[in-house]
Amino acid sequence: MDIILQTNNLSKRFKNKLALKNVNMTIYRGDIYGFVGENGAGKSTLIRLVTNILRPSTGSYSLNLPKRLGVVGAIVESPAFHPGLNALQNLRYQSDLLGYKKTDEELLVLLDKVGLEEQRNSKKVVKNFSLGMKQRLSIAVTLLSNPEFILLDEPMNGLDPAGIKEMRDLILELNRKGTTFLISSHILTELDKVATHYGFISHGELVEEISVRDLHKKAKSYTEVKLGSEVNAKVRELLSGLNFKEASATTLHFATVAEAQNALKLLVANDISVTSFEEIHETIEDYYLQKINKGVGA
Repeated sequence: MDIILQTNNLSKRFKNKLALKNVNMTIYRGDIYGFVGENGAGKSTLIRLVTNILRPSTGSYSLNLPKRLGVVGAIVESPAFHPGLNALQNLRYQSDLLGYKKTDEELLVLLDKVGLEEQRNSKKVVKNFSLGMKQRLSIAVTLLSNPEFILLDEPMNGLDPAGIKEMRDLILELNRKGTTFLISSHILTELDKVATHYGFISHGELVEEISVRDLHKKAKSYTEVKLGSEVNAKVRELLSGLNFKEASATTLHFATVAEAQNALKLLVANDISVTSFEEIHETIEDYYLQKINKGVGA
């Protein structure tokens, strides 16, 4: 597989704080790499390093991309939009400033693509835009150069549910056309709808890299049976031939649905109250929290 970004023991220190520690990350062409971590974990620092906003303290990184203007696009900090200009005027200004010289027709297509089609002929100026609208305009600026690799730092911030869906659809559309993404976010439910791979970072250390396919294989699933009273000797004796564990005083966990169904029959036949029967599947959030709670380096 074709590697686009590789970091080698990448570290960054700010005075007495080690923000990144020996990070070894690999992103392949075509990935949507979800970069997950708590606030202050080091996500933004890494993106600033690989976009040359910051210099590493130690370590290195390499980008396997053609050497052309704008091959990498990034939203790390919002572009300096002119508050008194509308969307098209700001996009035209950014296009000229960055040397892309796009026609107005090309710029209007970009506005449509990022969900700002209502701003095509609008006199509404950027200072009156919502945070979500500014975020979409930032994406349009990123797309001016037709980048092959896009880095987005918390792109869902400030978007309402409709805006989040538009952003998600845009990411998936661009990815289908060959664009690779590194997306940092703490909104795991949204990343789960687009990501092909994950990198989990905590306190500056990359705890794990994993594909979605492997994550689904490793994520736990079980069937939970809750009783109307506490588990007692009678219950344990009835279920002695089954594989289960007592998750709480009134809750039993079974590795398979079949075993839970057998237990249910035995319990009901012996007049033991069952209040719920539910299949539980570990989410990406469950997996991430379990991973970082083991401690960095575990």
